[in-house]
Amino acid sequence: MTYPEKKEREHRFVLALRMGLPIFFLSTVSLFALLTQHYTTFSSLIVLSIAILGVMIYFIFYLIYQSSRENITDPITHTFTSEFFFRLATKAFAKKTHTMVMISVENLWSINERYGFKNGDDALQNTVYKIDQFFREKGVEKLPIGRHKGGDFLILLAGEKEKYTALLELFLSKYQNFVHNEIEIRLEAVMIDSRLSQEIELLTSRLYELHNDRINSDREELYSISDLETEILNALSEKRFSIGFLPVCCDENQIYDTTVKLIDSQGRFIHQSRYIPALNRLNKMRLFESEILEHLGSLCDESTRNFIVTISSVTLRNPHFFEHALTLFERYPKARYKITMLFEEKEYCHQLERFAQQIAHYRKAGYKIALDKLGGHHTALLYLKELEIDVVRFDTNYSRNIRKEGYRNILQGLNLSAHLCGANTWISMIEDEESDHIAQSLKINYREGNYLGKILNEEQLKGKE
Repeated sequence: MTYPEKKEREHRFVLALRMGLPIFFLSTVSLFALLTQHYTTFSSLIVLSIAILGVMIYFIFYLIYQSSRENITDPITHTFTSEFFFRLATKAFAKKTHTMVMISVENLWSINERYGFKNGDDALQNTVYKIDQFFREKGVEKLPIGRHKGGDFLILLAGEKEKYTALLELFLSKYQNFVHNEIEIRLEAVMIDSRLSQEIELLTSRLYELHNDRINSDREELYSISDLETEILNALSEKRFSIGFLPVCCDENQIYDTTVKLIDSQGRFIHQSRYIPALNRLNKMRLFESEILEHLGSLCDESTRNFIVTISSVTLRNPHFFEHALTLFERYPKARYKITMLFEEKEYCHQLERFAQQIAHYRKAGYKIALDKLGGHHTALLYLKELEIDVVRFDTNYSRNIRKEGYRNILQGLNLSAHLCGANTWISMIEDEESDHIAQSLKINYREGNYLGKILNEEQLKGKE
């Protein structure tokens, strides 16, 4: 029996006591009062008994109703609910440092789709059993396990995360890909500890960032989460950012792809993998991307220099950003037709007609639109045929494997499809002469990488004029 199941049994026992003891006490007091009153009549006894019975029935149903609202375990996996787990973790963080681990069933969706929800639930239950059994064998008794959502389980361990690094690696080596009832179950795990923050919601958000970006959780964090958010907001308000310009080879004008890092109060860079999730969480992404767009507009001059800037798809559809972008050329007329907005999207936008109209307005105003991750996200191919796209960039997986015949053949097909749809093609991460030669032989329009040109800062860019 797992620790959450034992805790649930204790919880039910306490509820039973809460229900039974007051009723027993009320009955005893009432009986004592009746027996000690000599003037009590039979009719008054009946009235009092009915009143007591009514109170008892009401109290019983009230406690039953309350108990139905006070479930502390998930009915499917018999782990703690996220609410109870968060309360448990908050109390633990107040006492000393604890490590929080998130173990995810990566292929839960495909299991439910192929084998049915019943087998999906069985896979989750077996995963919980494996987790509890493994840590119990390693001497961790009463392991708090909570189900956050879907196939994501949270585990609370006493101590700092360095203490459990080897243990987590051992767990993954044993169970990362295991089979239960002929069903393959794939697990991934990340961890963090309360030194970074004692706010459970922030720690959970950071776990998902680590999970989604596959960041090594052993890497040292320079700031706690709250301090990092403060640094990011200060950098944004004071416009402390560094833009790198990477040359893109083509037969047209000078084109530079851009990458942005924020600068903290100590002059250190804050990488995109840190500030983007924080800006999204703080609802500041539109403001940040508007500032970058404004700055690039100010860099446009009489030269043939063009810039590519990455804009999130959500920002691209935002009406406030849309208005800001359309008025940019009033402030910087020379920027017209010199800025390309690059976006990517994993999930298909179902309001595609509205999105297509916005894209058309951007292009009419003087922007070019570029689509990223062609061959990586299925939505890229759908958008290519539905939207007016000027440039498509291939997924970096094709750049890394461009020498392999299979990848090269698919790349050739995607390149032809993009050209037939009226878009130029772009491949990044060209790191050697052979890769560059293959890209040219495939007639890819834009080529980018360290082999073709080193990244420039703003001063170096202006020095090339």
